[in-house]
Amino acid sequence: MQIPGHLAVAVAESNLPMFQRGPRRLLIPLFLASLFPDIVDKSIGYIFHAMPNGRHFAHNLFSLLGLSLLAGLIFGPAGGWAWFCGHLGHLLADSGRMVPWFFPLKKYPFQKGRLKFDPIQLLQETVILLLVLIFSRKRDFFHKRD
Repeated sequence: MQIPGHLAVAVAESNLPMFQRGPRRLLIPLFLASLFPDIVDKSIGYIFHAMPNGRHFAHNLFSLLGLSLLAGLIFGPAGGWAWFCGHLGHLLADSGRMVPWFFPLKKYPFQKGRLKFDPIQLLQETVILLLVLIFSRKRDFFHKRD
């Protein structure tokens, strides 16, 4: 999944009750976490060439839990849960392809990859992001009138 798809998942998650009733600042860790695994792993894999591809250190359960705890210390307990939701949403959205859930405890067949953007997929995810934003705004509009 590319950036617009991950943002669409985060926007959809922002409609969960904890984000609707909680302070708006909870959206910061939610949206940061929705992109964080790719920022870290794609940098390590494709910019620094320290791993063969862009899914390893931040695309696993250990980083999910550890970073959620760290976010909880920085943003408070609710912020930790917000990070958890954003990071988990990212991992689940990527699960159509190999996600190394138990790396580094389990060996995974990391294949050499390269960073690429599929224009059709990018367009599809952008349309989905726009639809999620529109439906979120409509929902907000109708709930404000109640």
